Amino acid sequence: YRSMSRGPSAGDVESILRASRRNNREIGITGALCHFQRNYMQYLEGDEAAIECVMANIAEDPRHANLTVLEYRFIAARAFPRWSMALLVWDEQVREVLGPLADMGLNGIQPSEAAPVFRALTRTPQWVSLH
Repeated sequence: YRSMSRGPSAGDVESILRASRRNNREIGITGALCHFQRNYMQYLEGDEAAIECVMANIAEDPRHANLTVLEYRFIAARAFPRWSMALLVWDEQVREVLGPLADMGLNGIQPSEAAPVFRALTRTPQWVSLH
């Protein structure tokens, strides 16, 4: 999904990560979070019912606005099997992977581009995971 940050702050991102890592581990969800230019993009994987529950919670979270599901599909294998939630650390290498999308921010990524962009980003070493 992608959403807009209502009040972007490092504290919000840290709070989301802390809660995601704790809660996701308990219900078997894995994934990754990007936060850039007032937008979130998050990739979640796990049991369908657990994903739906997490998405309902995110939809009610006052830190998010304009929640948009970019892709919802069944997967054969997890992309982030060891990460209850990882965070992408933005730097020049990430900007290179994003190319022109880096200037538009995450909001510029179209739903049809979301999965390929996330897969490209997973190949960068810029992910921080505390499991």
